Amino acid sequence: MRARPTLHIAVALCACASGAMAQEAPVVLTAGYTVQTDSNLFRLPSGANTQALIGKDSAAEQIGVTTVGFGLNTYQSLQKFEFDLNLVDYNYKNFNYLSFTASNYDAAWRWALTPAFTGSFTSSRKETLNSFSDYSSYNQRNQRIDTSTGFNAEYQLDGTWRLLGGLSTTRQANQLAVLAGSDYTSNSANAGVKYAFASGSSITYVARLGSGSYLNRVVPNTGQFDDNFKQLDNDLRLRWALGGNSSAELYLTHINRTHPTYGQRNYNGFNTGANMDWAISGKTALNVSFSHTLDAYASTNSNYSQADKLSMGPVWQFSPKAALRLRYDWAQRDYLGSPGAAASTRRDTTRDTSISINWQPYQQLAFSAALQGASRGSNQAGLDYDSTQLFFTAQLTY
Repeated sequence: MRARPTLHIAVALCACASGAMAQEAPVVLTAGYTVQTDSNLFRLPSGANTQALIGKDSAAEQIGVTTVGFGLNTYQSLQKFEFDLNLVDYNYKNFNYLSFTASNYDAAWRWALTPAFTGSFTSSRKETLNSFSDYSSYNQRNQRIDTSTGFNAEYQLDGTWRLLGGLSTTRQANQLAVLAGSDYTSNSANAGVKYAFASGSSITYVARLGSGSYLNRVVPNTGQFDDNFKQLDNDLRLRWALGGNSSAELYLTHINRTHPTYGQRNYNGFNTGANMDWAISGKTALNVSFSHTLDAYASTNSNYSQADKLSMGPVWQFSPKAALRLRYDWAQRDYLGSPGAAASTRRDTTRDTSISINWQPYQQLAFSAALQGASRGSNQAGLDYDSTQLFFTAQLTY
């Protein structure tokens, strides 16, 4: 289940303006406020009977988002410690039962035993609202909490070869039951090797073995939903330093996911992608990316989704204190791997376009505004939607 990204766009916009300051100062305090309007909060199709579905004549909403944050960034000899805590209060004007306060954090210990033996220990927590693009219990708030903890290490054998290894654990918990995004925990271990060129380019191979358990499932069941899984990933990545601040990345990952009780839920295939960050000039840059990904999506007649996504994002720093950003995302998603005789034929096409401006008149003060349009077309009735969102954000950093 994907979290609804629109609730976090404005927070990310003002975070970009203060990110450099957060890296320079050992302690940073932030306070921000965002006004967000959404023409179609519940992602309803055109012509939907909104009175019957949500009890109102319109699905439009205005959301006030108040953010208070604390950041710590300090070095102790070879060790670096990072901690960011944010309290985010979402206040819905028309659908107040959706209002909630999230407590999110990111913590990291960037450790080093020697200059050649380094790594990180990280932990994070993020609380969001489940996306109404996939979740249709409109009259109930359904929050999701994602937590993760990871340990990674890198040892430089010489100037070019490095050994990699790590452990991680993740957990997803929903306030209310979600079929395709059920609560789960997973653990994984990885090992690999990296070849680093003097130019900054690198080739990396990592093998990752993971296992997970779904927390609210009991087998056997009539829907053939398994209660655990195993997954093996073989990941190959090339990072190419193009000179200046430009770079490109290519990756090829084979994934193999298996289920012990209902083998018909198994799937495997390749995830591929390419990403380029191009610094066109001192004031302009362009990001272009393409990805082909398989993701778990267990429903009555599908096991996983296959998505092809294209993104483009130019940036124009038209003054030392202001920047203009454009973003276009196109994605086509198919739902595949039927566990039974009735195979899914669902195909969705989404388009998201946004324009934003960031202005930082003073080091401690930043403003941003954004306009975003989102749409989905589907070959299944009732899944199309269009929405328009506006964001206005102010943030103070001390």
